[in-house]
Amino acid sequence: MIELHGWVTIRETYEAVFEEENRIDLLVDKIRKAIDRLSWFKPEIHAQNGEYFINFSYFSNRMNPQTQEIFDLFGTIGEIAKGSYGLIYLYNDEDSNGRENEFQVFSLNRGIVKEGADPFLSPIIPTLEDKDIVEFKTEIWESEVE
Repeated sequence: MIELHGWVTIRETYEAVFEEENRIDLLVDKIRKAIDRLSWFKPEIHAQNGEYFINFSYFSNRMNPQTQEIFDLFGTIGEIAKGSYGLIYLYNDEDSNGRENEFQVFSLNRGIVKEGADPFLSPIIPTLEDKDIVEFKTEIWESEVE
């Protein structure tokens, strides 16, 4: 199963400037056009208190092209608006790289997407869930036999 949650704050630059250039509307328009080109993932850009942002969640049985579109857009936003920042939290219980019991965290800042470890919700077992009861009973039974 795939569980994915993310957000991005869209900002023009990460540089310390006295007055921001008023290009944010142009950059948001470029991001909207990038979203329009996607086949499936069509998040809405919201504005609140003068800031633009995107929130999204996705659930699926397994990794698929739709999942990849989310990551592609995440990176594209960083290329278009270098000051943007955000996170994607991904849980893939079929991960083939040994991360099937943890959330994977992808951060966007300064135009770069990086992968990191999750210290809050991982490992899934026992942080969020108990062991499978069948597995748990087998361990108890085996310890009683020894």
